[in-house]
Amino acid sequence: MSHTGIRFNYLTSRLSVVIGSSVSYLLVKALRLDLPFWPTPLVSWLLAMYHGILWNKLHTDSHDLQETLTWFDGVKYVKNVPTGNRYARWLLTNHIGHHAINGVGNYNIVFPGPDHLAGTFYQLKT
Repeated sequence: MSHTGIRFNYLTSRLSVVIGSSVSYLLVKALRLDLPFWPTPLVSWLLAMYHGILWNKLHTDSHDLQETLTWFDGVKYVKNVPTGNRYARWLLTNHIGHHAINGVGNYNIVFPGPDHLAGTFYQLKT
């Protein structure tokens, strides 16, 4: 069984930093904001790490694979990440929806906003 896409690896996290920094820089320039650039890579890195840690926790837990995957390339599985709160439960429900609709939407577990923007968000009927 292939577990490709179950977790974020370091390359994906690095690409997130580059893309996040680039988009931020372009928005600052386009909106002619007088903001320094230096915090942008730091904030992008923090968001990428948050995303990677939470994704790797929620996604592997939702597929019950936390004990079977090797973690040689990517943000480690952090067992103590709090996931018993309402927000984490909603994120997991959102991801379950991804499988309930045969993978045609609800792509993002941690930041579902892009699914709303792209029209790929589906609300599960309860």
